[in-house]
Amino acid sequence: MTIARPATLDAELQIEMFLTDLQQEALPEEIFDKLGANYIYSNGEDAPELPNAIYLKLDSKVEEARSVKVPMIKELSEDPTLGSNGNQVGAEEDWLTKFFQMQYTDVSHATTNQKYGILGRDKAPYQIFEYRKIGLGKYFKQYFGKMRRQALIERHAENLDEAPHFLADGWSPNWFIAGLAGTAQPSYEVDVTNHTARIVQALQSAGTGQNAAGTVVFLQRLEEYARTDAFINPLDFEDGTTGYVLTLPSPTARWYKNPTNGLPTLGAEFTGVSDFAPDVKLNYPGLLGQVGGLRLVEDPRYATLTVGGSVSTSAGGGLTGGTLTPQYYGMGRADDGSSDPRDKTATARLVGHLMGKAALMEWMPEGFHWEWEYEQYDKFFGSGVFMGVGIKQPIYDIATPTDDSAQQDSSVVVVFARPPATSL
Repeated sequence: MTIARPATLDAELQIEMFLTDLQQEALPEEIFDKLGANYIYSNGEDAPELPNAIYLKLDSKVEEARSVKVPMIKELSEDPTLGSNGNQVGAEEDWLTKFFQMQYTDVSHATTNQKYGILGRDKAPYQIFEYRKIGLGKYFKQYFGKMRRQALIERHAENLDEAPHFLADGWSPNWFIAGLAGTAQPSYEVDVTNHTARIVQALQSAGTGQNAAGTVVFLQRLEEYARTDAFINPLDFEDGTTGYVLTLPSPTARWYKNPTNGLPTLGAEFTGVSDFAPDVKLNYPGLLGQVGGLRLVEDPRYATLTVGGSVSTSAGGGLTGGTLTPQYYGMGRADDGSSDPRDKTATARLVGHLMGKAALMEWMPEGFHWEWEYEQYDKFFGSGVFMGVGIKQPIYDIATPTDDSAQQDSSVVVVFARPPATSL
């Protein structure tokens, strides 16, 4: 015989305890934040000095304007006058100029709040209202990461598509695609439709095989292209050398870390992360190492490209057709998956970025500030962060652009196929 045991307490009477200190989701650090500097725009005779940074913050004296034109003077390039019979008269070279136009517009995000009442008291122990500062700070860190990647691929962040500027979307002038020879890389066209067709044709030609996923030779070719063909302004490294930052999508970084086909096969030509001084590693979140003049940084928030359609030759001999859809990691981790709309299929292309000096420019004449909206005797209110900001890649051009006139000396869109799994 066993003793009688007590009955289970009614479910309604069972005591529940909740930890009121909310836990926070972790975020990766951004390379743009670490390698940023101010760019002082000068109205005087001297051109502003270009900081040794990939991300520039424009400090313009014309803060009341909605746009700023940043001028550039071209270096002299015509032939000299030679010989004792040469006549310089009439052969003077005219100075050529280009400009880059920077804009900004409004961005904001707000949260719901309840100031008093029984329903407001229910949430008080969790300090949700107090968390809004931290939460919105993390939100905008993520959103600025999205805007920066948009600008590196599509020339500017998405807010500049809206009023009052309504900028037309386009593609970065400089592309370098794994799996293609240098002569097969897509060249820039001022017509966006034609430029899209060139990029799509190049991606389809590269395919999705192992070479298109990236090789160590590809990294060396990429540096050669950046230095000698695209003339990307290199950064000055701490050891006196020059080079670039290359972000690698996380799947691509995994592929390059493979001991049989990746960076370890380079031997002494590859500088591992353990060989860098501690202060250098702190400036490069996600640093993997260095190949030649490329400092490799893993990017878990990489963008993807979805390639569609077919490209054909038009009656005039140009290319038409094909679609190219970029997708970016958004904010938070929404349960419906909307935070991460990136293409995870086997045919998706993964995007990295080679960046030199002034890869991006940010103008924020109206900084972060709090605003409030109240209803029903202040019982309910919204509180949020507002600003005026623009993020673009500096592309210098002339008033009537041509296929050859755009000049962007600061970054390259680097595209990889999704790498295979080396084992299951």
